Amino acid sequence: MEQRLEHLQQHISHFLKQRLPRRDENGSVRNATRRWWQQHPLYEKLQPSVPEAPEPRCLSVVLGGGGGKGGAHLGVLQVLEELDVQIDMIVGTSIGGAVGVLYAAGLSLNEISQVFQESTVRRIAVADPTRTGFIGSRKREAVLQKLLGERTFADLSIPCAVVAVDLVSGQDMFINEGPLVPALLATTALPGVFPPVARDQALLADGGILNNVPTDVARQLGANRIIAVQLVATNTQFAQTLEVPDNPVARLALAPRQFAIANRALSLLISHATETRLAQNPPDVLIRPEVDEIPTLNMNRPDEGRKAGELAAREAMDLLLELRTWQTMAMEPAPPKPPRRQAFGLSFLRKQTSSTSIDGQLEQQA
Repeated sequence: MEQRLEHLQQHISHFLKQRLPRRDENGSVRNATRRWWQQHPLYEKLQPSVPEAPEPRCLSVVLGGGGGKGGAHLGVLQVLEELDVQIDMIVGTSIGGAVGVLYAAGLSLNEISQVFQESTVRRIAVADPTRTGFIGSRKREAVLQKLLGERTFADLSIPCAVVAVDLVSGQDMFINEGPLVPALLATTALPGVFPPVARDQALLADGGILNNVPTDVARQLGANRIIAVQLVATNTQFAQTLEVPDNPVARLALAPRQFAIANRALSLLISHATETRLAQNPPDVLIRPEVDEIPTLNMNRPDEGRKAGELAAREAMDLLLELRTWQTMAMEPAPPKPPRRQAFGLSFLRKQTSSTSIDGQLEQQA
């Protein structure tokens, strides 16, 4: 028996000397053995499978421009809250950018509605010292400063970006860092009405000029799914006979009939540009509230706009629920690890030898 064990030890020692590498240049058997094993054909097969990284799930809400029509955004946000759809990012233009930032800053929907009332022409009308707009920015800035102070985009609970147009370069751009107040003044600076905002070498005006529903910006910032709200449509009726407002400031500063003609022309340009951009970067859900009857500069009707936004969002409820399901679906469990292979021992050696068993060889040698 002792002789058979001695022969077995000699056989194993011979096998290891033939199959395993000798010491490496540093004299380490362990390192040499590891390199040998990593080059072995069985190495990859015996490694545990690594599950694929889960698909990122970033849901962005894109809020379009439209001035006084922007109360509709409140209704859409209300429905999203009711459905428990989690917003990962907000991108907005003009009034959409303002509503989005105020919402991400923690204001309730009712508080934002009150901001509309505080931003009527009667309340904010003041001479523009730069003479680049009918209405100066001093009172608008005071309203925003009261609400936001010195807060920056980094202070928001939801990441936000607002879109503006650089009148110098002729390109649209987004702002998602720095102080909030100047950014909101820029994205809402309707040309001819409010003065543009200087920022570095740029002169920024309302982003709706070129990009009124900026779904492309949301994609650029990492959105995987998008809910977009478009306020300005092309298929609206237009009447040249307009009522003169009771507000004397509006009559004096805005010349309602002349402004209505210019506003109609600008709306047509914006809506056609928007349709082209949406065709290039379509959202997953597009909500179009019926707010055509609310004038761009009429900030007195947020409740009416809110109801229209709520109604339009509820009509898209099935699609919104699908997005909620996509957003909250459980991650697929990682595949089970393969069973651990038996260590290289005597059984492995027996499988690797010729058809003659080790026992048979030992008997012959004995």
